[in-house]
Amino acid sequence: MELSWKWVKKIYDFFKNNKKRVIIVLIVLFCIIGNSDFSIFFNSSTNKKDIILMDDNNKKNYPIEVDMKMKKKVGNWTYFIYNTEDTIGSKYADKPIYYPALYRYKNGTYIARKVNEQACYTYTVSKNCVYYLDSTLSVQSHGYLYVARPDGKNQKLLDTELYDFQIVDDKYIYYVYCFDTTGVGIEGHALHRMNLDGSNEIIAAYEVSSDILKCSHFDYKIKKGWVYYKNFKMELGNPASGLEKIVMNDIGDNDWIYYITNQLIKAKKDGSQRVVLDGEDTFDYEIEKVEDKYIYYRKNGITYKIGVDGNNKEILE
Repeated sequence: MELSWKWVKKIYDFFKNNKKRVIIVLIVLFCIIGNSDFSIFFNSSTNKKDIILMDDNNKKNYPIEVDMKMKKKVGNWTYFIYNTEDTIGSKYADKPIYYPALYRYKNGTYIARKVNEQACYTYTVSKNCVYYLDSTLSVQSHGYLYVARPDGKNQKLLDTELYDFQIVDDKYIYYVYCFDTTGVGIEGHALHRMNLDGSNEIIAAYEVSSDILKCSHFDYKIKKGWVYYKNFKMELGNPASGLEKIVMNDIGDNDWIYYITNQLIKAKKDGSQRVVLDGEDTFDYEIEKVEDKYIYYRKNGITYKIGVDGNNKEILE
Protein backbone atom coordinates (compact mmCIF):
# COMPACT_ATOMS: atom_id res chain seq x y z
CA MET A 1 0.00 0.00 0.00
CA GLU A 2 2.89 2.32 0.82
CA LEU A 3 4.27 1.89 -2.75
CA SER A 4 0.89 2.61 -4.30
CA TRP A 5 0.44 5.80 -2.32
CA LYS A 6 3.88 6.95 -3.43
CA TRP A 7 2.79 6.60 -7.08
CA VAL A 8 -0.42 8.48 -6.43
CA LYS A 9 1.56 11.30 -4.81
CA LYS A 10 3.97 11.41 -7.79
CA ILE A 11 1.07 11.68 -10.27
CA TYR A 12 -0.56 14.39 -8.14
CA ASP A 13 2.67 16.38 -7.94
CA PHE A 14 3.16 16.05 -11.73
CA PHE A 15 -0.28 17.49 -12.52
CA LYS A 16 0.17 20.17 -9.87
CA ASN A 17 3.47 21.34 -11.32
CA ASN A 18 2.46 21.03 -15.03
CA LYS A 19 -1.08 22.42 -15.14
CA LYS A 20 -0.63 24.40 -18.35
CA ARG A 21 0.98 21.52 -20.22
CA VAL A 22 -1.75 19.10 -19.12
CA ILE A 23 -4.50 21.50 -20.21
CA ILE A 24 -2.89 21.94 -23.65
CA VAL A 25 -2.56 18.17 -24.11
CA LEU A 26 -6.22 17.64 -23.13
CA ILE A 27 -7.39 20.33 -25.59
CA VAL A 28 -5.43 18.69 -28.42
CA LEU A 29 -6.86 15.27 -27.55
CA PHE A 30 -10.44 16.60 -27.55
CA CYS A 31 -9.88 18.22 -30.97
CA ILE A 32 -8.56 14.97 -32.39
CA ILE A 33 -11.47 13.00 -30.95
CA GLY A 34 -14.01 15.52 -32.23
CA ASN A 35 -12.77 15.20 -35.81
CA SER A 36 -12.33 11.46 -35.84
CA ASP A 37 -14.77 8.73 -36.75
CA PHE A 38 -14.45 6.00 -34.13
CA SER A 39 -17.50 4.13 -35.34
CA ILE A 40 -15.29 1.42 -36.82
CA PHE A 41 -14.14 0.46 -33.33
CA PHE A 42 -17.67 0.28 -31.96
CA ASN A 43 -19.00 -1.39 -35.09
CA SER A 44 -16.35 -4.09 -34.94
CA SER A 45 -17.92 -5.32 -31.73
CA THR A 46 -21.56 -4.89 -32.78
CA ASN A 47 -21.01 -5.96 -36.43
CA LYS A 48 -23.12 -2.97 -37.55
CA LYS A 49 -22.07 -0.22 -39.97
CA ASP A 50 -23.39 3.34 -40.17
CA ILE A 51 -24.50 4.39 -43.66
CA ILE A 52 -23.42 7.85 -44.80
CA LEU A 53 -25.33 9.82 -47.44
CA MET A 54 -23.10 12.02 -49.58
CA ASP A 55 -24.83 14.91 -51.34
CA ASP A 56 -23.64 16.70 -54.49
CA ASN A 57 -21.35 18.91 -52.39
CA ASN A 58 -19.83 15.91 -50.58
CA LYS A 59 -21.62 16.88 -47.39
CA LYS A 60 -22.23 13.95 -45.05
CA ASN A 61 -25.69 13.05 -43.79
CA TYR A 62 -26.57 10.16 -41.54
CA PRO A 63 -29.91 8.55 -42.44
CA ILE A 64 -32.29 6.98 -39.95
CA GLU A 65 -32.29 3.22 -40.61
CA VAL A 66 -36.07 2.77 -40.25
CA ASP A 67 -36.69 5.53 -42.83
CA MET A 68 -34.68 3.77 -45.54
CA LYS A 69 -37.45 2.33 -47.73
CA MET A 70 -37.42 -0.49 -50.29
CA LYS A 71 -33.88 -1.59 -49.41
CA LYS A 72 -32.61 -4.21 -51.87
CA LYS A 73 -29.27 -5.87 -52.57
CA VAL A 74 -28.35 -6.02 -56.26
CA GLY A 75 -25.10 -7.85 -56.88
CA ASN A 76 -22.35 -5.97 -55.03
CA TRP A 77 -24.60 -2.96 -54.45
CA THR A 78 -27.45 -2.01 -52.12
CA TYR A 79 -30.27 0.31 -53.20
CA PHE A 80 -32.82 2.16 -51.09
CA ILE A 81 -35.18 5.16 -51.17
CA TYR A 82 -34.76 7.95 -48.63
CA ASN A 83 -36.49 11.32 -48.18
CA THR A 84 -34.23 14.18 -49.26
CA GLU A 85 -34.46 17.91 -48.57
CA ASP A 86 -34.10 20.35 -51.45
CA THR A 87 -35.48 23.57 -52.91
CA ILE A 88 -37.43 23.99 -56.13
CA GLY A 89 -35.76 27.16 -57.35
CA SER A 90 -34.24 30.41 -56.18
CA LYS A 91 -37.68 31.99 -55.77
CA TYR A 92 -38.53 29.41 -53.11
CA ALA A 93 -35.04 28.92 -51.70
CA ASP A 94 -36.31 29.60 -48.20
CA LYS A 95 -38.96 26.89 -48.49
CA PRO A 96 -37.32 23.47 -48.84
CA ILE A 97 -39.36 20.48 -49.93
CA TYR A 98 -38.88 16.82 -49.12
CA TYR A 99 -38.99 14.14 -51.78
CA PRO A 100 -37.95 10.48 -52.04
CA ALA A 101 -34.63 9.92 -53.80
CA LEU A 102 -32.93 6.71 -54.88
CA TYR A 103 -29.54 5.96 -53.32
CA ARG A 104 -27.00 3.18 -53.69
CA TYR A 105 -23.80 2.11 -51.98
CA LYS A 106 -21.27 -0.59 -52.73
CA ASN A 107 -21.46 -3.35 -50.16
CA GLY A 108 -18.64 -2.94 -47.66
CA THR A 109 -18.19 0.82 -48.17
CA TYR A 110 -21.49 2.20 -46.78
CA ILE A 111 -21.03 5.54 -48.57
CA ALA A 112 -24.36 6.11 -50.37
CA ARG A 113 -24.90 8.52 -53.25
CA LYS A 114 -27.97 9.54 -55.23
CA VAL A 115 -28.69 7.55 -58.37
CA ASN A 116 -31.03 10.02 -60.08
CA GLU A 117 -31.18 13.81 -60.20
CA GLN A 118 -34.81 14.28 -59.16
CA ALA A 119 -37.39 12.27 -57.21
CA CYS A 120 -37.81 8.50 -57.30
CA TYR A 121 -41.10 7.12 -56.03
CA THR A 122 -40.59 3.61 -57.32
CA TYR A 123 -37.90 1.27 -58.60
CA THR A 124 -37.52 -2.45 -59.13
CA VAL A 125 -34.86 -5.03 -59.88
CA SER A 126 -34.96 -7.61 -62.66
CA LYS A 127 -32.23 -9.83 -64.09
CA ASN A 128 -29.51 -7.97 -62.17
CA CYS A 129 -30.59 -4.60 -63.58
CA VAL A 130 -32.22 -1.67 -61.81
CA TYR A 131 -35.30 0.03 -63.29
CA TYR A 132 -36.47 3.33 -61.84
CA LEU A 133 -38.61 6.39 -62.56
CA ASP A 134 -36.88 9.76 -62.46
CA SER A 135 -39.85 11.97 -61.53
CA THR A 136 -40.47 15.63 -60.77
CA LEU A 137 -39.78 16.76 -57.20
CA SER A 138 -43.35 17.67 -56.24
CA VAL A 139 -45.54 15.03 -57.90
CA GLN A 140 -45.29 11.36 -58.74
CA SER A 141 -46.49 11.65 -62.34
CA HIS A 142 -44.42 12.31 -65.45
CA GLY A 143 -41.50 10.02 -64.76
CA TYR A 144 -38.65 9.07 -67.08
CA LEU A 145 -38.03 5.32 -67.05
CA TYR A 146 -34.35 4.32 -66.86
CA VAL A 147 -32.52 1.01 -66.69
CA ALA A 148 -28.93 0.59 -65.54
CA ARG A 149 -26.49 -1.97 -64.22
CA PRO A 150 -26.21 -2.12 -60.42
CA ASP A 151 -23.06 0.05 -60.52
CA GLY A 152 -24.92 2.69 -62.56
CA LYS A 153 -23.08 1.99 -65.80
CA ASN A 154 -24.78 1.49 -69.17
CA GLN A 155 -27.71 3.65 -68.06
CA LYS A 156 -30.41 3.84 -70.73
CA LEU A 157 -33.58 5.93 -71.07
CA LEU A 158 -36.44 3.59 -72.02
CA ASP A 159 -39.39 6.00 -72.22
CA THR A 160 -40.76 9.34 -71.02
CA GLU A 161 -44.02 10.70 -69.57
CA LEU A 162 -44.77 7.49 -67.68
CA TYR A 163 -47.05 7.41 -64.66
CA ASP A 164 -46.11 3.97 -63.36
CA PHE A 165 -44.65 0.64 -64.42
CA GLN A 166 -44.64 -3.01 -63.39
CA ILE A 167 -42.21 -5.77 -64.38
CA VAL A 168 -43.90 -9.15 -64.78
CA ASP A 169 -42.18 -12.55 -64.88
CA ASP A 170 -38.77 -10.88 -65.41
CA LYS A 171 -39.81 -10.58 -69.05
CA TYR A 172 -42.00 -7.55 -69.76
CA ILE A 173 -42.48 -3.99 -68.53
CA TYR A 174 -46.13 -2.91 -68.33
CA TYR A 175 -46.79 0.81 -68.04
CA VAL A 176 -49.21 3.69 -68.62
CA TYR A 177 -48.50 7.20 -69.82
CA CYS A 178 -49.18 10.22 -67.67
CA PHE A 179 -50.42 12.51 -70.44
CA ASP A 180 -52.84 11.86 -73.29
CA THR A 181 -50.44 13.64 -75.65
CA THR A 182 -48.43 10.42 -75.69
CA GLY A 183 -50.81 7.63 -74.77
CA VAL A 184 -53.82 6.19 -76.56
CA GLY A 185 -57.37 5.70 -75.35
CA ILE A 186 -60.11 7.99 -74.13
CA GLU A 187 -57.75 9.81 -71.78
CA GLY A 188 -54.47 8.46 -73.08
CA HIS A 189 -54.12 5.78 -70.43
CA ALA A 190 -54.09 2.50 -72.30
CA LEU A 191 -51.82 -0.20 -70.87
CA HIS A 192 -48.58 -0.61 -72.81
CA ARG A 193 -45.92 -3.30 -72.80
CA MET A 194 -42.25 -3.44 -73.79
CA ASN A 195 -39.37 -5.87 -73.45
CA LEU A 196 -36.89 -5.31 -70.62
CA ASP A 197 -34.50 -3.59 -73.03
CA GLY A 198 -37.21 -1.19 -74.23
CA SER A 199 -37.86 -2.92 -77.55
CA ASN A 200 -41.11 -4.22 -79.07
CA GLU A 201 -43.55 -1.69 -77.60
CA ILE A 202 -47.21 -2.68 -77.98
CA ILE A 203 -50.64 -1.83 -76.57
CA ALA A 204 -51.50 -4.67 -74.18
CA ALA A 205 -54.96 -3.44 -73.12
CA TYR A 206 -57.10 -0.52 -74.24
CA GLU A 207 -58.54 1.94 -71.78
CA VAL A 208 -62.14 1.04 -70.87
CA SER A 209 -64.98 3.54 -70.55
CA SER A 210 -68.29 2.44 -69.01
CA ASP A 211 -70.71 3.49 -66.29
CA ILE A 212 -70.40 0.03 -64.72
CA LEU A 213 -66.76 -0.95 -65.30
CA LYS A 214 -64.47 0.84 -62.83
CA CYS A 215 -61.11 1.33 -64.51
CA SER A 216 -58.24 3.48 -63.28
CA HIS A 217 -54.68 3.74 -64.55
CA PHE A 218 -53.69 4.66 -60.98
CA ASP A 219 -54.76 1.24 -59.64
CA TYR A 220 -54.16 -1.96 -61.57
CA LYS A 221 -52.28 -5.24 -61.28
CA ILE A 222 -50.93 -7.65 -63.88
CA LYS A 223 -51.25 -11.37 -63.18
CA LYS A 224 -51.18 -14.47 -65.40
CA GLY A 225 -52.21 -12.77 -68.64
CA TRP A 226 -54.87 -10.49 -67.12
CA VAL A 227 -54.98 -6.91 -65.91
CA TYR A 228 -57.04 -6.52 -62.73
CA TYR A 229 -59.00 -3.35 -61.98
CA LYS A 230 -61.42 -2.44 -59.20
CA ASN A 231 -64.43 -4.54 -60.23
CA PHE A 232 -63.30 -6.49 -63.31
CA LYS A 233 -60.39 -8.13 -65.04
CA MET A 234 -59.41 -7.80 -68.69
CA GLU A 235 -57.49 -10.24 -70.84
CA LEU A 236 -54.19 -8.91 -72.16
CA GLY A 237 -53.62 -8.77 -75.89
CA ASN A 238 -50.44 -9.40 -77.86
CA PRO A 239 -51.08 -6.79 -79.15
CA ALA A 240 -54.56 -5.77 -78.02
CA SER A 241 -57.40 -5.42 -80.51
CA GLY A 242 -59.89 -3.78 -78.12
CA LEU A 243 -62.12 -6.85 -78.15
CA GLU A 244 -60.30 -8.69 -75.34
CA LYS A 245 -62.43 -10.56 -72.83
CA ILE A 246 -63.70 -8.64 -69.78
CA VAL A 247 -65.01 -10.50 -66.72
CA MET A 248 -66.70 -8.67 -63.86
CA ASN A 249 -65.98 -9.67 -60.25
CA ASP A 250 -69.70 -9.88 -59.52
CA ILE A 251 -71.41 -11.55 -62.47
CA GLY A 252 -74.81 -11.66 -60.74
CA ASP A 253 -77.58 -12.04 -63.30
CA ASN A 254 -74.97 -12.05 -66.11
CA ASP A 255 -76.78 -9.23 -67.86
CA TRP A 256 -75.47 -7.23 -70.80
CA ILE A 257 -72.91 -4.48 -70.27
CA TYR A 258 -72.01 -1.74 -72.75
CA TYR A 259 -68.54 -0.24 -72.89
CA ILE A 260 -65.93 1.42 -75.08
CA THR A 261 -62.31 0.53 -75.76
CA ASN A 262 -61.25 1.63 -79.24
CA GLN A 263 -64.77 0.64 -80.41
CA LEU A 264 -68.31 0.33 -79.03
CA ILE A 265 -68.94 -3.15 -77.58
CA LYS A 266 -71.55 -5.10 -75.68
CA ALA A 267 -70.93 -8.36 -73.79
CA LYS A 268 -72.20 -10.45 -70.93
CA LYS A 269 -70.74 -9.81 -67.48
CA ASP A 270 -68.83 -13.11 -67.65
CA GLY A 271 -67.12 -11.95 -70.87
CA SER A 272 -69.13 -14.15 -73.22
CA GLN A 273 -71.08 -13.11 -76.32
CA ARG A 274 -68.96 -10.09 -77.17
CA VAL A 275 -70.52 -8.06 -79.98
CA VAL A 276 -69.05 -5.03 -81.77
CA LEU A 277 -71.78 -2.39 -82.16
CA ASP A 278 -69.62 0.29 -83.78
CA GLY A 279 -66.30 -0.96 -85.07
CA GLU A 280 -64.70 2.29 -86.16
CA ASP A 281 -61.27 2.31 -84.51
CA THR A 282 -61.07 5.65 -82.74
CA PHE A 283 -60.53 6.96 -79.23
CA ASP A 284 -63.06 9.78 -79.28
CA TYR A 285 -65.97 7.68 -77.97
CA GLU A 286 -68.31 8.42 -75.07
CA ILE A 287 -71.50 6.60 -74.04
CA GLU A 288 -74.06 9.18 -72.90
CA LYS A 289 -76.87 6.82 -71.86
CA VAL A 290 -78.59 3.49 -72.54
CA GLU A 291 -82.36 3.99 -72.73
CA ASP A 292 -85.38 2.26 -74.34
CA LYS A 293 -83.18 -0.36 -76.02
CA TYR A 294 -80.98 2.32 -77.60
CA ILE A 295 -77.43 3.40 -76.87
CA TYR A 296 -76.75 7.12 -77.18
CA TYR A 297 -73.09 7.95 -77.68
CA ARG A 298 -70.72 10.55 -79.11
CA LYS A 299 -67.94 9.80 -81.56
CA ASN A 300 -65.56 12.35 -83.03
CA GLY A 301 -67.87 15.18 -81.92
CA ILE A 302 -71.03 13.67 -83.45
CA THR A 303 -73.94 12.19 -81.46
CA TYR A 304 -75.35 8.81 -82.52
CA LYS A 305 -77.94 6.38 -81.35
CA ILE A 306 -77.92 2.67 -82.12
CA GLY A 307 -80.09 -0.24 -81.06
CA VAL A 308 -78.69 -2.53 -78.38
CA ASP A 309 -78.75 -5.26 -81.04
CA GLY A 310 -76.44 -3.18 -83.27
CA ASN A 311 -79.14 -2.16 -85.75
CA ASN A 312 -80.86 1.13 -86.60
CA LYS A 313 -77.85 3.39 -86.25
CA GLU A 314 -78.70 7.09 -86.64
CA ILE A 315 -76.89 10.41 -86.53
CA LEU A 316 -78.65 12.79 -84.15
CA GLU A 317 -76.48 15.88 -84.56
